[in-house]
Amino acid sequence: MDWFHCNQCFTRRGSKFLVSSCGHICCEACIKSKQCSVCGASCSYLPITDEMKPQEKSFFKDPVKLIQSRLQHISQIALFQQTQMERVTAHFKHKSIELERHLKEVSEQSYRQLAKLKRENAELKKQLSELKRETAELKKPLSQRRVSVPKIY
Repeated sequence: MDWFHCNQCFTRRGSKFLVSSCGHICCEACIKSKQCSVCGASCSYLPITDEMKPQEKSFFKDPVKLIQSRLQHISQIALFQQTQMERVTAHFKHKSIELERHLKEVSEQSYRQLAKLKRENAELKKQLSELKRETAELKKPLSQRRVSVPKIY
C-alpha cells in the first residue's frame, strides 16, 4: 500500500496515514481536528493498516492483483459449472443412446410381428376363400353338384 500520498501535504512518507469518511487520505501530521484538512467537512478517520476490515482494505489493494484473484475465482466457478453441465449432458446422451437402441429393438420386433401377421392373414384369407367355395358347393342341390362318378368297366 505504498501508492498513495497525503492529500494535504502530498508526502508519501509518514508514520501513519488515515482515510477520512469523506474519502481523503491524510498523514497523521496534517490531521488537526474532526474536520477534514482537505475539504473542511466534519468527518471521522480510519487508520490505514493491515488490521483494516477486508472491505476497507480492498480500496488500497493493487487493482491488477484484485482483478487476477477475482478472475481466478470466477474461472473456478465457471469450470465447476461447466463440469456439472458436462455430467448432465453425458447422462442424457447415454440415456438417449439406450432409448434409441431400445426403440430399434422394439421396431424390429414390431416389423417381424407385422410380417408374421400378414402371412397369417394371407393364409387365413386363402382358407376363407376355400371354405366359401366349399360352402357354396355344399349349398347347391345334389343334382347340380359336380360329382364325378367313377366309371366301371
